[in-house]
Amino acid sequence: MSKSEEPTQEQRKEEASPEACLTQDVALNCLARVSRMDLAALSVASKSYHSLVASPDLYKIRSLMDRTETYVYVCLLTPPPNPNPRWYIPRRRKTLDASDLIPIPSLPSRPPEASSVVVLDCCIYVIGGMRNGKKRTSGVWLLDCRTHRWRPVPCMGVARAYAAAQVVDGKIYVLGGCRRFDPNKWGEVFDPKTQTWDTLPPMPSMPTRKEGNKNIHDSVVRDQKVYVVDGTVRTYYYSPRQGQWGSGNRGQVKGNRRDWCMIDNLVYCLNVNGSIYWFEPDEFDLREPEGMMDTKEVKGLGSLKRTLFRSRVVHFGEHLRQQWEQDKIKHGITPQTKNPFVISLELEDLLPGARLINSGGNIMLFWDVIEGDRLEIWCAEISLERRQGGDVWGNTEWHGLVQS
Repeated sequence: MSKSEEPTQEQRKEEASPEACLTQDVALNCLARVSRMDLAALSVASKSYHSLVASPDLYKIRSLMDRTETYVYVCLLTPPPNPNPRWYIPRRRKTLDASDLIPIPSLPSRPPEASSVVVLDCCIYVIGGMRNGKKRTSGVWLLDCRTHRWRPVPCMGVARAYAAAQVVDGKIYVLGGCRRFDPNKWGEVFDPKTQTWDTLPPMPSMPTRKEGNKNIHDSVVRDQKVYVVDGTVRTYYYSPRQGQWGSGNRGQVKGNRRDWCMIDNLVYCLNVNGSIYWFEPDEFDLREPEGMMDTKEVKGLGSLKRTLFRSRVVHFGEHLRQQWEQDKIKHGITPQTKNPFVISLELEDLLPGARLINSGGNIMLFWDVIEGDRLEIWCAEISLERRQGGDVWGNTEWHGLVQS
């Protein structure tokens, strides 16, 4: 063989690669049997593997084979020497009381505080937020969960932080979070097919929303409507199919709540006292005169309640801290304030310090334990059962230390 006929280095690599010996259909069928964690590692092994792992056909085959997997993604801001938040996937060990956080690539730049996060198809969208605790951003990043690669997507029309974000009919709806209230800019929608943002119809004046409130606590989708709770624990919604805004009931004021989620047609949330509460979704619907939501506590989790109450894993950010200090001055809140709803002057005591999410029909909780200079992050998975009489009971399937 003459020198000109010798294969190049790239050709030798291609001939040596396992996928070069297989047809694409056979290679996809083989990869469909591999776990998503291993697929992410394979995606960086070669261009060929990356192309196969990112192929929509692979996930169609996995669905037909019932090989789809659900993973929880966690973003943690840990103490120095790691100043930037890192992303992980929790993985349970064979022992029931232990788990690991498997690191994945994090955002190329430091993610802003108070971002909104939604999941659509195989991607996680990180939307808006606060830069340096002062300036809202309209930027949006996408994490492809097939390859664990980040890329920017088109920016929103308005800079937002602490906004509500949900998916309805394959589109992302973002409500609130503006620096100033403007009914013409209160909401917008992103179409991933066209990669464009559109402004929603103007928001009318409603008794369940205060114009001065810019922060949204939480949101949940019910009957194809995005229901949100603002900083005054008042609810309202936007219906994409009708193109209309509407009012909802007022949340109960005995303790702030966060992390609303829908599981088996019931709404769950975490209270500042460490309790997990639930209510029927029709409690969102406005009753005249304005009613209060009838919420009930999940039973059987008394051993976790104090642990969650003492947790401080949530980082609220400098913006909320500064706003709380301003509100104390504005409303004359002092240690002598006689207000049953002001249980503390510290922000950490007013908002839940743990996190709650829906994980495949179960509740997954994250909290911290601080002992001296040692910080530990713990996790638990809770299954739910509605018993005769209507009460909901929780059962701890497993719990364990995930990081120390």
